[in-house]
Amino acid sequence: MHQTKPRILSRHQPLVLMLMAMLLVPLPIGYATPIQWNDTDAALCAQKDALAFDGTLANESVKWQVDLGPRIPESEASQAFRDAITDDLASKGWIITQTVHERHGMNLTNVEARWVSSTPEFGQVVLSAHYDSRNIADRDLNETNQTLPVPGANDGASGTAVLIEMARHIPDMELPYDVVLFWNDAEDQNSNYTVGAEAWAENLSGTEVNTTESFVLLDMVGDADLQLQNIIPGNETLKQRIVRLGQALGMVNGTNDCDGGLGVDIIQYDVEVHVLDDHVHPHELNIPSIDIMDPVYGDEKTWSFGTLWHTMEDTPDKVSAESLGRVGQLVELGLRTNAFVGIIEPASEGELGEGNGSETSDDSGDEQDAGAGHNAGSARLTLLASMALGTVLAGLVLAEWRLRP
Repeated sequence: MHQTKPRILSRHQPLVLMLMAMLLVPLPIGYATPIQWNDTDAALCAQKDALAFDGTLANESVKWQVDLGPRIPESEASQAFRDAITDDLASKGWIITQTVHERHGMNLTNVEARWVSSTPEFGQVVLSAHYDSRNIADRDLNETNQTLPVPGANDGASGTAVLIEMARHIPDMELPYDVVLFWNDAEDQNSNYTVGAEAWAENLSGTEVNTTESFVLLDMVGDADLQLQNIIPGNETLKQRIVRLGQALGMVNGTNDCDGGLGVDIIQYDVEVHVLDDHVHPHELNIPSIDIMDPVYGDEKTWSFGTLWHTMEDTPDKVSAESLGRVGQLVELGLRTNAFVGIIEPASEGELGEGNGSETSDDSGDEQDAGAGHNAGSARLTLLASMALGTVLAGLVLAEWRLRP
């Protein structure tokens, strides 16, 4: 019979056991290991032929939405919109969630559609647009129109249409992350702005905040004279990537696209505009966020987003299939090349101000708890700490092994 020696803890073993126990404690969920986005011409242009976004179909969606009538919260048109996209996307495998919130005396309904990745390497990317149309045309030069609801072809239907068309193609992309299409309600009612997005952000769990790789907002993107400008606040890395994607697609003046053609002056990020928009709320939670927006609808006008904004002239004939196609392909190329994940830079510190065309929100809304939000730097420190802990543990185990009799 072989006699075993009594098991006696060496002076190193209590520390080893403690460290092993610490490694078993779940670490806070944060970003996946940051990737270096491949923005070379070869990498971007290799995906160009795969782009499938159809601006004509998106334009037809704009007309369909306007034909429903004003999509004001609690209206029949708003309900008809939600019913239609819920039935259509659910039949294609999207997971649909509707949430109702009571704010400023109105019931608003947010809609989310999630496509779950079969090969997840990252968290989720949120693409968002508001689907409501403004209830009053208060900027119309005709005073008799100023109490009428705006048709909302560009301001409302355009970004929404891009998301609807994008939903047809995302399932075939086999992306390494979930995609959430978020149609928010009550962005533009009376003197209340971004209410639906505010409610959405306030109800995010800590895990949802920490696993949201980016928030990409599309607002007023259908103008035939497309001018996508630098909306402040916003994440600087995302802005740089949008410009680089736009160069590949011929949307940046003075640069060449994938085919060698000279780019046109669409992405104008040298022009900064301060805007209170739906992206502000995830931005305040330190989720990397960007607002892809054309803030000049019609002719330029002081303290306004253009002569057609919030008027009865915001009709489908002012929206361009070409513009919708350009924006849709810009976002699609970003998805296909992983441009919207692995953003470890904190959001920029741009402050909201009364810049050109800024909207002013109602102060009665609940304040955001930014301290409860996502912090990419903390996620990185957590990763480094766990790696260091593992290294110390491995060293002690090796030393213990060498010292054993």
